[in-house]
Amino acid sequence: MTPVAVLGGTGLIGRHAIAALRQGGLSIVATFNRRPRFESAGVDWRQADLRVAQQAQAAVRGARSAVICAGRLSTAAELRRDPVGSVTTTLRIGLNALEAAAAEGVERVVLISSTTGYPAGAGPKQEAAMFAGDPPDDWFGVGWVHRFLEKQLEWYCRLGRIAAGVALRPTLVYGPHDDFDPGSAHFVPSFVRRVVGRERPIEIWGDGSQSRNLIYAADVASAIVAVLLDQAPGFAAYNVAAPAGSSVKQVLTALIELDGFADAEIVYRPERASGAATLEASAAALERRTGWRPATPLREGLAATLAWYRSAR
Repeated sequence: MTPVAVLGGTGLIGRHAIAALRQGGLSIVATFNRRPRFESAGVDWRQADLRVAQQAQAAVRGARSAVICAGRLSTAAELRRDPVGSVTTTLRIGLNALEAAAAEGVERVVLISSTTGYPAGAGPKQEAAMFAGDPPDDWFGVGWVHRFLEKQLEWYCRLGRIAAGVALRPTLVYGPHDDFDPGSAHFVPSFVRRVVGRERPIEIWGDGSQSRNLIYAADVASAIVAVLLDQAPGFAAYNVAAPAGSSVKQVLTALIELDGFADAEIVYRPERASGAATLEASAAALERRTGWRPATPLREGLAATLAWYRSAR
């Protein structure tokens, strides 16, 4: 069978995508660079620094489908530390990966984009709203990078250099193999680390009412498989989201309960709040096209993430 190339195979989404694709019996070419590769039958590992165009092209050679989930995560913590580096790195990697796919004749590309590209505004985001104004100030750079890469993929599809391209826009992804580094992690793995470490007190930046739509990484992987199996030509973009959002306070409370941290203390830091107060997205369009629905309730996903972190650390 012609393999599927997974660019960024050792990241959070990449690892879960490989597991889902292998479950479907597909052979895989996957890249690794900063993170070490892992053992998985049926995976041809290729070391590649995707910031280098020639290495990106070598990574997709022989593949007829590609999943691009490589890049630097631009969490709030990372953007505070360096507001430019992760964004420009993601741009370079994305451009090289798309150009490599087009040059090598890859017929079907799934690009992992982001809901950070949506402009501010109330209500669940529909796909057509992506370019109806600038992204919020906190996400201006990263939001525009994802917008640009989507348009680059659409352009290649219009030119006929890529037969079919789908941009998937996940909301906030979490799960086993997440980034738990205190310097760069987003709030879910950060809370997991603090709960398991019995940190006292645990700080919430803001009043805890900030709402985020959390999507389990394995559910994102099942969405990738769904659009790869779909045979429609041309370009399309879809949200990948859970049915409802959860507040930061609800997530931390659930983690404390699940891990039995009965004497936990929570301290609120309203002066350090950042990011949009809420970001909701509708995945109805993806369900209409492929029948995809998320399968993992929040508490179940949080419990699995806690268990994995405890075993991995």
